[in-house]
Amino acid sequence: MSSYVQQLLLSLTQGLPERSDVVVVGGGIHSLIFAIHARTLELKKDKAASTSITVLEKSSSPGYKIGESTLTVFGVWLKIIGIDSPMLWRLFGPKDGLAFYYFNDSGDPEDYSTFVANGPAGDFVATLQIERKISELMLTLFAQRLGITVLHGKEVVIEEGTVRGTEEETTVKVLNKENKKEQSIEARLLVDASGRFHRFVSKSKSRVERPEFNTHAFWAYWECNVNEKDIPLRDYESVNTNHICIPEGWAWVIRLPTWEGSPLPNLINMINHLLDLNAASTPADAYPSTGELVRKFDLKFRWVVSIGFALRSDVVYPSDLTPYGSCEAEQKFNWVVSKYAKVTEFMSKFTLIDNLYGPGTTWYTRKNLAFRSPNVTGENWMAVGDATGFTNPLYSPGINANMATSIYLAENVGEYFSPDAAGKREVREKYEAFCEKRIPNLQRMNEFNYRLFRNPALGPLGPLWQYLIGTGNSRFQGAKTYTLDNCTELLTAWDWGANEETYIACATTTCKLLEGPAHGPVSAELIKEAQALIKKSLDDAVATGRFKGRWSGLFRYYDDDLKFLGYEEKRERDVLARRCERCGEWRMLRPDCCKCPFCAYEHSVEASKKVLFEMK
Repeated sequence: MSSYVQQLLLSLTQGLPERSDVVVVGGGIHSLIFAIHARTLELKKDKAASTSITVLEKSSSPGYKIGESTLTVFGVWLKIIGIDSPMLWRLFGPKDGLAFYYFNDSGDPEDYSTFVANGPAGDFVATLQIERKISELMLTLFAQRLGITVLHGKEVVIEEGTVRGTEEETTVKVLNKENKKEQSIEARLLVDASGRFHRFVSKSKSRVERPEFNTHAFWAYWECNVNEKDIPLRDYESVNTNHICIPEGWAWVIRLPTWEGSPLPNLINMINHLLDLNAASTPADAYPSTGELVRKFDLKFRWVVSIGFALRSDVVYPSDLTPYGSCEAEQKFNWVVSKYAKVTEFMSKFTLIDNLYGPGTTWYTRKNLAFRSPNVTGENWMAVGDATGFTNPLYSPGINANMATSIYLAENVGEYFSPDAAGKREVREKYEAFCEKRIPNLQRMNEFNYRLFRNPALGPLGPLWQYLIGTGNSRFQGAKTYTLDNCTELLTAWDWGANEETYIACATTTCKLLEGPAHGPVSAELIKEAQALIKKSLDDAVATGRFKGRWSGLFRYYDDDLKFLGYEEKRERDVLARRCERCGEWRMLRPDCCKCPFCAYEHSVEASKKVLFEMK
């Protein structure tokens, strides 16, 4: 057994250090982003980094979580800390942009609208469809290589005294889940990374705020055994994150690889092998393929499709849902599918997987997705990630926007530990101010798009506006220039452009205009008024010169002036991904990545280059 395997497995029985400058409660993705970023910054300044960081996770090893799609900002961060695309493409599914399909439950089922955008290019950064267990295992092992102590099977006991400690040191009680013994550790700063459980906020007796406009999620995992060309949706490609949008809400459709059923020691050995290759700057095509890794390390690997609806909380369901399934998630999922002929036809191409992640895991439910923690700091603690709040998985803010909190706090840990007590208070105050409007802005973004779901003629205006503001701004357009020294300018301020005043004004007015229940009537006059409002806002934003992009290359149906050209008139765009000529899996294009990451078939350099589209 390798030393790295022993290191992770021994964390179940390993004793706590007596003290740690930082103790992070929770071992999820935001915890690890914070710890890795803080340590990487310190190592750059001083190779003998002196700030000790201990991550405590109650689970015995990284486990299942929802939240499976990453965006450019997360890819930029991975690249900056030194995890490169060739390694990532062996562990996770490739992703080439977003696609949206908008339906009504009346009229011609074929009369639906579509929006498709690609990117980013594989020769820039990797965007991925991830299994969270594997991503967190990868980041855990990477963190341990940086000297961060990550211990599993250690549950922090949160008491009132824990969250009301002094600015100096706090004694933290920790329950060893293996032997049930209680231990303790002294910490100068506690970081609440407990996600939606927001344990510190709850224990501090602050009431979590939930907006009136909220959503509930119902999801499961599926197999798709038909040729992708047989999927009955316009320009459907599984390399996209696909969105099925209806007045009640929307469904994500994410094809991703799962390693479920693989022994943990084997997974650890495999990931560490890839980390070794990554650390050695191994050429992309010298990496073993996924198939070769499966055989070498005796692993299980398969492709699955995550499909789930995030439905408005004001949806009115039939009084009797029993004909639609045996549990709430199955019933509400199947009922909403049955209302839409085209969605029903789409779902007929998929087969439900029973208990993919163990007994009782066929169907999942999560209620009241949107919440905001009214405070994110205390005398001795600060929260990161979903512990600060969450909105809705539309546009994937869970990892990609909420990572801003982990990066911001990591960038300010050094100042927090300055000898001046006033410095600690100033850091907390700045952090509260930083977080104050983030969740409300993201919530407004989601409500704006949900309101537009009420009619297919309005739906595509949501992502069109989102891309203009979110990817056309100078920060995002300059993403290739960022380094560890200045990446905070992008990673803490992006938020899909939801914090831009011009966006806030348009979204606020549109939400008021389209207020009402999901299936309330939307008149032709109201549709025209909303279209005119958003078009003027788009034109005004473009006229400022602040938002720019190669829109005809990014969008499938629009030109560089954001004019819709029709579904038949314009179909081409930048070609950033192609199917492997042997195994048929999607692969992102990069001229030094000629081998398929999944089967190792070697393509020509020419067939591995991206093709940029130009309007004629």
